[in-house]
Amino acid sequence: MRRTIDVAMNVSGFADQLHHAGVRTVIRYYNHRNSSVLPTKRLDPPEAEVLADAGLNLMTVFQQRGGAGGHIEDLDAESGSADATRALELAAALGQPEGSAIYFAVDHDFYKQSELNSIRPYFERVREVLGNRYRVGCYGSGTVGGTMQRAGLVDLIWLAGATGWSGTKDMLQTDAWALFQKDLHKTWPGGGFSYDGNVLNPAFPDHGQFVLGSTPASDRDSAPLQATTIMEVTARSGLRVRRGPSTAYEHFTVLPTGSLVHAVSRVGDWVKVDLEGDGQPDGFMHGDYLRILSGGFPLADSSGTRPIDIARAELALDIREVPGGSHNPRIVMYHATTKDGAAADEVAWCSSFMNYCVEQAGMVGTDSKWAMSWHDSRWGLEVTGTPRDGDIVVWRRREQSASGAIKGGHVAFWVGDAGDGVTILGGNQSNRVKISTYPKKGVMPDTNTFYEILSLRRP
Repeated sequence: MRRTIDVAMNVSGFADQLHHAGVRTVIRYYNHRNSSVLPTKRLDPPEAEVLADAGLNLMTVFQQRGGAGGHIEDLDAESGSADATRALELAAALGQPEGSAIYFAVDHDFYKQSELNSIRPYFERVREVLGNRYRVGCYGSGTVGGTMQRAGLVDLIWLAGATGWSGTKDMLQTDAWALFQKDLHKTWPGGGFSYDGNVLNPAFPDHGQFVLGSTPASDRDSAPLQATTIMEVTARSGLRVRRGPSTAYEHFTVLPTGSLVHAVSRVGDWVKVDLEGDGQPDGFMHGDYLRILSGGFPLADSSGTRPIDIARAELALDIREVPGGSHNPRIVMYHATTKDGAAADEVAWCSSFMNYCVEQAGMVGTDSKWAMSWHDSRWGLEVTGTPRDGDIVVWRRREQSASGAIKGGHVAFWVGDAGDGVTILGGNQSNRVKISTYPKKGVMPDTNTFYEILSLRRP
């Protein structure tokens, strides 16, 4: 989840969830009037107060239509005066502190010189009306933002996510932009609203955000922004995203040429990439077919943490299910690392625990709550004949005997050989994170369930 998202509806009911997920700034709208399609598009004081109470910063952008569909008449001098006056009125009602920024949207790819000349008076009037009270931001293409910035009419550029718009890719290669709307049309886990994720340029001390009742740009999460590397796929026929840094790993998707990815780190010739904008790596792509648009080449991955090291840390926390109707929030969090997101701790969680451990070690899991996904997807390297500490063991479970109906599976870390059994560390073992002994092929005495190892996989 990106630290800064923009959303066109009231999200006060999700405020605590947003903060817990790592969001630190929510971009919301000013306008003249809401539409029937987006009846809560405009930020109002009650919502702002709820978001602030949850520890979230705010940022504002004015958009009624903003030229969308080519309606350049939205962006003349008269509209600039009206939009800026309305923005000041809403900012005062909200309590937006002076010195923060108000962005104004140009929601179309205007690139002709005649169009840029027509838009300039809009921002001249905006600058005049806002005066020194608020910084002026421009949302739109690299060409529009750069033209207005060079004219001294805007302070901050927010690049729209339409990377085909004129000047945007060129702008990304500079330090002139403040935000880039990289991740479009995302759906909040579990539904409820859609949002866009934004990359922040760390060259800027702030991006115009604010907290109600505080000074502009205060940040309750003081963690510094990391340098951002955005890379573009150059392979003519697209580029595969693999589960590990070699062709021995299965690929799970292909991104078309021109796609943009966030580079997390590199492993040899391979680049570890974040596709979802949540700060977690999703896979590996070969660096020969990626070119840098923004930032420097990603640093080499120097992490030595193994997934089993993460599991041992969880073991020390004595994680176990909560009896009754309550749920252990940490087990719910394990589930949240997999497809369909958070779930109750009664839902089988050995695979979710494994996904959590793998992802915390900087790798890419199966994104599945299904234990046998670790075998079925051919995750990692097949090492069934040569196991060692930290390998991942995958079982199939059957009712009572080898010929019984399949009941599912189990997945855990290999700790040691125990003759006919295996000493393992895993989740959902006696309803907790635990070291146990499971049969290599045979009946588990306490459950009368038949287990057989399908394979061992090495991260």
